[in-house]
Amino acid sequence: MENIIGFLKKIRKQNSLKNQYTGKYAFVGIGNHSKNNLYPVLNYLNLNLKYIVTKSPSTTELINKNYPSVTATNNFEKVLNDEEIKGIFISANPDSHYELVKKSLEHRKNVFVEKPPCTTIEQLNDLIDIEKTSGAKCLVGLQKRYSVSTLILKKEISDEEIISYNYRFILGSYPEGDPILDLFIHPVDLTSFLFGDTELHSITKTENTKGKLSVFLHTKHRKNIIGSLEMSTDYTWDMPTELLTVNTRKGIYTMENHQVLTFQPKAGTFLSMPKEKIFPSVPEKKYLFNGNNFLPVVENNQIVSQGYFNEIKTFADICENKKAQNNSPLNSLVNTFELISQIKK
Repeated sequence: MENIIGFLKKIRKQNSLKNQYTGKYAFVGIGNHSKNNLYPVLNYLNLNLKYIVTKSPSTTELINKNYPSVTATNNFEKVLNDEEIKGIFISANPDSHYELVKKSLEHRKNVFVEKPPCTTIEQLNDLIDIEKTSGAKCLVGLQKRYSVSTLILKKEISDEEIISYNYRFILGSYPEGDPILDLFIHPVDLTSFLFGDTELHSITKTENTKGKLSVFLHTKHRKNIIGSLEMSTDYTWDMPTELLTVNTRKGIYTMENHQVLTFQPKAGTFLSMPKEKIFPSVPEKKYLFNGNNFLPVVENNQIVSQGYFNEIKTFADICENKKAQNNSPLNSLVNTFELISQIKK
């Protein structure tokens, strides 16, 4: 048995070492989000990061001290004109994303850009047109499209008759940016990704004197799927909640904070009577995904379960012509930005 275990470990180790990336990359931005969620993935995949681009000369000096193998620069044009660069990661101030992505695509550079890639539907359509003519590829960092639970759920419901869903996305106050574009884009986008293009039936917005915002949506999708969304910054960051419940003919799927995904089958009826009332039994619940924080391996890391790992690996695979599925190309965000425009009115 020990020989078998050792043999399997050896195969796993060799397979991970064989998955090499030979291209060189650049990263625009070095904020907290990038350092905590994106840079660790670059390091794990052993991507060759040639440049880190920042605005501040003082930050450039610190990068040179902390990242001796990387060239820190304030000159983005230098990166764009470097033929060795296969892909550019952009995670800067959202207001600057549009221009950075536009320049990168115009220089035929593949781009990974953190959400949002731009601020308006007009800018998005412009980027889509530029991407078509440039031949480069853009992947938008909507990591929830790449989370483990999302991918499992999407596969599970692909052949199901979906009746409705309920989505709660509740957080604490967000004074540092645009909550609709920076935060609420996630549930708005994910429902389009899972259920198809969204049509808004009603929008209700409430905002208190301290700027805390709540938005309630009533939606409709293909095949008469109906949904309701509550998105709010009037709760707390101590207990942020992202809870999606999907009601199908066969049963109920529940996804909580992208850490737990369950399925509870419906008992059905007997002579129009609910079976659970006639034949009492313990409700059945199947765990399709359950985040495991006990074993410290990469698969159980929240960077993986939340989708950051998969989106970056997908982008690297695209840049190096490996097999990969881009779940978030620019043209897939048209419906998302149309909805955001309606919500903001």
